[in-house]
Amino acid sequence: MTRYSGGDSVGAGMYWNLKSMNVVGLKTEGVLPGGEELSYRRLPFFVLFLLMIALGGVYVLFLPVLIICTMIYMVGVRVFGSLFLQMRKSVSFGWRPSEAYLSGKGTAKKEEETAKKEG
Repeated sequence: MTRYSGGDSVGAGMYWNLKSMNVVGLKTEGVLPGGEELSYRRLPFFVLFLLMIALGGVYVLFLPVLIICTMIYMVGVRVFGSLFLQMRKSVSFGWRPSEAYLSGKGTAKKEEETAKKEG
């Protein structure tokens, strides 16, 4: 794998930037994007082909594991989520500091005053 910097004039091929994991494909001769701080490696088609086969194999191997883990998580949330909600409601003590109970005590007096004024 030959090493090139950004801005170099190169031939047609696939060039891989290791830092950003981008692959730049040039159909004809051209200039690699970026400045001199970016480094690219030219990937032969054979290496790129083997890399894609390996990544596809990893995907095929881990897809069933991801599906099973997602199903276990969803069933667990469905079954135990309501149980934990009920436990949390029964354990809490009712007063929540984020709520304001401003209409509680004075309403009986106000109702009596309005009833006296009307009647």
